[in-house]
Amino acid sequence: MYQRKIASLSAAFVLGAALAEYGGLPFWYSLTAGGCLWVLLAGYLRKRAGGREAGFALLFAAALAAAAVCGSGVSFRQQLFYELCEARYKDGGACLLRGEIYRREEAGEAYVYYLKGCRAKALGEPYPCGRVLAYLDVCDYSIGEILELQGRIKAFQTPPNEGGYNEKAYYRSLKISFGITGAKVMAVSGRRDTLGEWLQAARGRLAKSYQNAMPDADAGVLMAMVLGDKSRMDAGRRRMYQEAGISHFYSISGLHISLLGMALYRLVRKRGAPYPVSCGLTAVWMTLYGEMTGFGVSASRAIGMFLVLMYAKCRGRSYDRTTALALMAAVLVGGNPGVLHHAGYLLSFGAVIGVGAAECLLNKTAEKRREGGLRRVACGLKEALLVSVCIQLVTIPVLCMYFYEISVYTVFLNLLVLPCMGVLLGFGVFGGAVGCFFPFAGKLLLYPCYLILLLFEAACSLFLKLPSAVLITGTLSAARLACWYGAVALFFAALSFGRTGADRDTSRPVLKILPVFGLAAALCILLLVRPAPRFEMDVLDVGQGDGIYLSAGDGTALFLDGGSTDVKGVGTYRILPFLKCRGIRRVDYWFVSHCDADHVNGLSEVIESGYPIGCLAVSEFMPEDEAWQALKQLAWQRDIPVLSMSPKAAVKGRNGGWSMKC
Repeated sequence: MYQRKIASLSAAFVLGAALAEYGGLPFWYSLTAGGCLWVLLAGYLRKRAGGREAGFALLFAAALAAAAVCGSGVSFRQQLFYELCEARYKDGGACLLRGEIYRREEAGEAYVYYLKGCRAKALGEPYPCGRVLAYLDVCDYSIGEILELQGRIKAFQTPPNEGGYNEKAYYRSLKISFGITGAKVMAVSGRRDTLGEWLQAARGRLAKSYQNAMPDADAGVLMAMVLGDKSRMDAGRRRMYQEAGISHFYSISGLHISLLGMALYRLVRKRGAPYPVSCGLTAVWMTLYGEMTGFGVSASRAIGMFLVLMYAKCRGRSYDRTTALALMAAVLVGGNPGVLHHAGYLLSFGAVIGVGAAECLLNKTAEKRREGGLRRVACGLKEALLVSVCIQLVTIPVLCMYFYEISVYTVFLNLLVLPCMGVLLGFGVFGGAVGCFFPFAGKLLLYPCYLILLLFEAACSLFLKLPSAVLITGTLSAARLACWYGAVALFFAALSFGRTGADRDTSRPVLKILPVFGLAAALCILLLVRPAPRFEMDVLDVGQGDGIYLSAGDGTALFLDGGSTDVKGVGTYRILPFLKCRGIRRVDYWFVSHCDADHVNGLSEVIESGYPIGCLAVSEFMPEDEAWQALKQLAWQRDIPVLSMSPKAAVKGRNGGWSMKC
């Protein structure tokens, strides 16, 4: 702690903000408990140590407490800002707005303008409202210009059902207060940002280069990987990567930034440039790259850590990843505490923590580096496997909290994906840049990317066909999260103890095995054992339609209908998230009253997704119309039996404890 003072203070700041964001009343309990522990520590140090050493320890403890209080203060201030902002407008109300354009995106036939430094007037006097999204039909306005708009407020919504997409929390994690639709531009002022527009144009040219050289699905992946634009990704491809657990490879992260940044740094150094020039040029170029890609959460973390690395090289100092990681965590939280609710923030920092833990466990000896042949390859695979396992240990709870499922075989699939990422990114960047000027040459250079993505697709399809490839976990309670990370911490502590002490004795290998089996048992219990089922009925908000979930109390799950005429993707975005959030891994009986769209179109999406359904239960008098034929054909394709029920026919629970008669 004393050796990494900046890291400790940054971690305390983030912890204080996290307690304020997630804690509520527990925050004050934690703060009180921390104050009591600090008083007890002060008394203990006065007895055990004297003079300067005790004084320094007390001063450092006070600094940590002050950093935590500052973090909580920043969080509470942000929350108060949003509460005051929400109190001054209503959803759908008329609004006058003034703000500066800092980003522009194409969304179908419309354009989304990101405005900062906004002031709005809705129900009274003008008030500051931070950042706002403006939806316009034209692309006539440039980055840096200030727009005065008149339109209607679009408030971001919280999910109507459990497990749904929290639009409000997501946009707050980006520091965006609300949107404005039907906007009419009243006046334009300010100066055009030439550099920003040039970067925007370069991004557009690269996107067209990929679209001209590759199939749309592959071009969408490279646009997400190189440009940070995930809006063009094929929905099926994106879902497949997510279920396989390799969606990290197309997100701009530390590996992307380190590959691009270090390649540029070495290129400049080979030209004979001194350290300050090499580091300065590389830092500027990577900052411009971040600006071009929109400085997403993961990219901001990675570029920030890379800038710390360049600073260390320029000063001739050693680079400490722990300090850089904690510092960037504090910088991002200080700028916007809402980022603590962003899945990308938690996964990005969690992955780096996992890599650091793996490096601490690896035994990098000179003897290993001298080995060659198959043994060296085996050691490399062992290291890659250990890194992948450590990353999963840290990030699985985050995946459960946001996506409610995990990929069982992702550790092994990453052994194929990670070595290919450097080649994919290198050819993607170089081929896209060349394709902007020489389309045919760019197409040739991007062909290896096409082959690699084809390999990824085949590997994902193969692994997803394995038994229990995707495990629905449901969301984890606070107690389960504490148990998970407690078990992981004990695991690493036990391994560290073994490496420094008794584990060196080869006659006692059990000390190596016990922590592994203990951790595996604890984590399996946390993931597989679910709370005891109870009788309940949930009427889901599906808009204009019907969708009812029924738990019989013995583990039998039933669902009635599932469709909507005014909510698009109701099965994908409302029914499935609810089932997965609850940890429901199978619906035993899915009853279909009739086949109107507002009763079955969501069910069709659920069946197409591959979610396990025991059988479809319908009346034997179901009309043999086109809608029923299509639904029945879809069920047969997924091997879902159809139970045609006649009067007095019955269905029974899993354990035979109840029956329900038609």
